[in-house]
Order: sequence, then structure tokens, then C-alpha cells
Amino acid sequence: MIASLRATGFRWLWLGQLLSQFGNAVFLIMGFWIIQLKSPFLLGIAGLAMVIPQLLAVIGGAVVDQFDAKRIMLWTDLLRGIAVGLGLLVLALDPPASPYIIIGVIGVNAFGTAFFGPAEAVVLPLLVPDKDLSAANGLYSLTSQMTSAIGAGIGGAAIATVGIFAVFGFDLVSFWFSAIAIFIMMRFSRPLEPKPETSAEIKRPFAGFKEGWKMITTMRWFVILLPLILLTNFTFAGGLILLPYWIHHDLHSTAFWYGLTDGAWSLGMMIGSLNAGWLGRFSLEKTISVSGILQGSVMAAFAFTHAPWADILWLLVGGICNGATNALIFTMLQRLIPEAIRGRTFGMLITIVTAATPLAVFLAGISVNIIPTISWYVAMAISDVAFGLSLWRIMPRHLDGSSGTVLAPES
Repeated sequence: MIASLRATGFRWLWLGQLLSQFGNAVFLIMGFWIIQLKSPFLLGIAGLAMVIPQLLAVIGGAVVDQFDAKRIMLWTDLLRGIAVGLGLLVLALDPPASPYIIIGVIGVNAFGTAFFGPAEAVVLPLLVPDKDLSAANGLYSLTSQMTSAIGAGIGGAAIATVGIFAVFGFDLVSFWFSAIAIFIMMRFSRPLEPKPETSAEIKRPFAGFKEGWKMITTMRWFVILLPLILLTNFTFAGGLILLPYWIHHDLHSTAFWYGLTDGAWSLGMMIGSLNAGWLGRFSLEKTISVSGILQGSVMAAFAFTHAPWADILWLLVGGICNGATNALIFTMLQRLIPEAIRGRTFGMLITIVTAATPLAVFLAGISVNIIPTISWYVAMAISDVAFGLSLWRIMPRHLDGSSGTVLAPES
């Protein structure tokens, strides 16, 4: 895994994202805690601001396939840095407006992610040799979860210590550092394939969506499982957006415990990502299925254990399952989806799997006065177990990315 850092371009990208993701993790923990103190309804609105722009990933993927993915990464980080800077300025002029400023910054950050995510999927294979791609993905995912875990814990403590202005300032610096790192990375990456500048797709850029969708439909097991995927994402989106409310109102704990609880999930995903290479030696369909069933089981334990320290343990185990599975599937898709349509295919995938998220976070925000919060966590457990059992039956055997026969596009 560490060997992938020998590639200079990947090393700079990794360093930039290390600081950027850490700053964003601290900002989100602080932001969601402040928002839920104002209103559970605003918590749902913040969730919408975070997920609705990500549905534009299908457009982001098409843009990435038509233009320079590396430059798109650079400009989206600059945009997000400017948004945080403007938010800090407005906050200084009108401190009581902080919940609304935070929601606005969250929305701009999510908009940037809709373009940055597909661009990453295209650029990362250009930075390392193919033999190091799995290690690079594992390290990249590991770093993301590590910074989220540490940032969550620090974010919870930062609310009572350094304050909101310092958190805004650190997030601003982290985005600008990431932009500089990406600028340096651009000098050390392999060139992208030439863009078909005279093709009809340039004249009608969104016509390229059908190629991404066609690639997805070749994964018949994915299409069959899509309703369960949407249901699982729906319940998880609602449950996780209510986590600060659950910690504060149901467990009667503090922002510090919220940071630790949220950080446990990220730490678990970090551990899972770290072990993705080792788990890759086993049957992929069985690994993912067992992870889903185990994750659902620990979420049931999370729902019925009303103690912060125990909830930290359950989320840690659930995160391990989630992190390993994500790293394995991401590497497989990168290898099997042709570079020419990789951006729009990943953009389409991101849009599809998050389609139910906006409705979930909105309903979660207004549901706290209608149903017990625990209902969301029970639903998370049931949907996860159902997904794991169904995937065991449906996913093709030996889908390990070693052959393109399963996912090769139809001619």
C-alpha cells in the first residue's frame, strides 16, 4: 500500500486530500451539531444541501469525459475554498446567521464533489502503475476514513474550545493547500486519452449519458439489486443525518461524544480499507454478502444499546465491513470500465445510488416529532441484512475484476 506513494503525482494528490478531507471532517461535525441545536428541521435541510448537489454527478461525469479531469479537480477545490472564505466573511458580519451560512457552505462543497468525484476516478489510474492501483485505492480510502475519524473527534471538541471562526479558517486553508497539491500533481501524471473533439458528443455533451447507462446495464446483478441498494442508502442517509440528534436527545450526551461516535464509523472504515487487499484473496460475492449481514447485525445492536461507549463499538465494527467492501468494488469497477467512458459511468453510478438520499434526509428532519429516532436504526439493520442475503444469491461468481467478460459493454 505504501509503495504507491513512490509515484510523485499520487503522493501530492494524497497529501492534498489528507489535509482537505481532515478540514472538511472537522467542519461538518461542528456544523451539524450547531444546526441541530437550532432546529431538527434545519438538520434535514442541511442534509439536502449535502446530497442534492451530488446528484449532479451524472453531469459531472459527462463533463469529466469531455474536458481535462485534472483541471476540473483543481477548479472545484478553488471554488470550494472561495465558498468557505465568503462564508467566513459573512459570519464575521452576522454571527447569528451561522446555521444558514454552514448550510450554504455544505451545499457548495457537495456541488464541487459532484465533479471532483468522477474526475478522481479518471485521474487516479494515471498516477500509479496498474500493479499498484489496488494499493493506491486502498491507501486513498484509508486516508479518507482516517481523516474523517480523527477530524470527527477533534470537531466535537473544537466546538467548546477553538470556536467556529477557527474551524472555518482551517477548512479554508485546507482547500487551498489541496488546490496547490493538485496543481503540482498535474505535472507528474500520465496524459489522458485524446478527447474526440470532432465527435457528435461534443456538440451534444449529454448524449454521452447513454454510454454510461449502457455500461451499467451490463451489470445485470446491479440492476436487479438496485431497489435494495436504494432502500439501504435511504435508511442509512436518514439514520446518519440524525446521529447528532440521537446523541443529544436520546442518549443525553455532548458534542464530544457525538464526535467520537461519528469518528468510530470512519475509523472502522479506515481499518476495513486497510485490510481490503487481504480480503481480496477471498470470493468477492461472499465477502460483500457476509459484510452486509454483519453490518446489519451490529446496527441492530446499535439501535438497542442506549450507551455512548457501546454505540462507538458497534459503529466501529460496522465501518470495518463497509470500508473493505467499498475499496474492493471501487478497484474492480476502475479496471473493468473503459477509460473513455469511466467518468460518466462513475457519475451515473453515484447519481443512481444516492437518488433516494435527499428524500431520506428531508424525512428524517421532520420525523423526529412523529416516530422514535430508533426506528431509523432498526430500518438500517433490516435493509442491510436483506441486501447481504440477496447479493449472495444474485451476484455472479468470480466477479473479481480479473476478466472483463462479466461487465464488458455489449457491442
